[in-house]
Amino acid sequence: MWFIVLFAILVISILLSLRYPWWRKSKSGLRVLCYHKVGIPPKPYMKDLWVSPEKFRKQVKYLIDNGWNTITFSELNEIYKEKKQELPEKTVLITFDDGYQNNYEYAYPILKELGAKGNIFLVWNTLGKANTWHNPASEPWINMCTIEQIKEMLESGVMDFGGHTLNHPHLTKIDPEAARTEITESKKKTEEALGRSLCAFAYPYGDGAYSEAMRKNVFDAGYIFDFSFKEGITAWPWEREKNPIDRLYIKGTDDITDFALHLKKGNARII
Repeated sequence: MWFIVLFAILVISILLSLRYPWWRKSKSGLRVLCYHKVGIPPKPYMKDLWVSPEKFRKQVKYLIDNGWNTITFSELNEIYKEKKQELPEKTVLITFDDGYQNNYEYAYPILKELGAKGNIFLVWNTLGKANTWHNPASEPWINMCTIEQIKEMLESGVMDFGGHTLNHPHLTKIDPEAARTEITESKKKTEEALGRSLCAFAYPYGDGAYSEAMRKNVFDAGYIFDFSFKEGITAWPWEREKNPIDRLYIKGTDDITDFALHLKKGNARII
């Protein structure tokens, strides 16, 4: 009987250690949280891409309560300009991909209330419209932020903005010249609309983040930072010539223990 109990305890311990890999080595460097949509998913199978407002508020409060300093792209750029400047302890970027209107409706008020800052990567041609790069049969279209909402968030100092192409394509799967246009023209149009320069770019789907040619397009366009969709914490000082900045994908199914492990270990779960 005791053997069965011990075996059961061992199995449960192994499963918990895979679900919550506390044993991984803690890492130092820049933490970049990656979100998409804040709200309630319209379909159950989309739950990983949607973080509820309640969970998001809890996560931001966790950052504040535990001494994390949330910064904007512009503030990161000021740090990066000083090549030998140390990254302030517990520095984190909160980022959102695409520019959904629910970022304005839910995430922005929560950040503002708690005194935190966030950043949104914008898909230029969909602003004020819908996420038309998705097949509506599998993922219902939802509204994107308007220019007016973006300007309000920018002027508040709560949100900063980066580029995410014109139309959200797989950059390595389209004509090279078209890919270059997606990167450069989205930057120009967004800068003209906002009256300020953009220093950060994220690759849609993470596609092209480790392509030397695609990264050259991003830097030739005038971006300082490029962000992947690969899970991880980026060592600082950042060696721009070698790799993009990795991020920590926050899923709607993550609990607060997952969130804490992301920050400490650079990954939250194995299973």
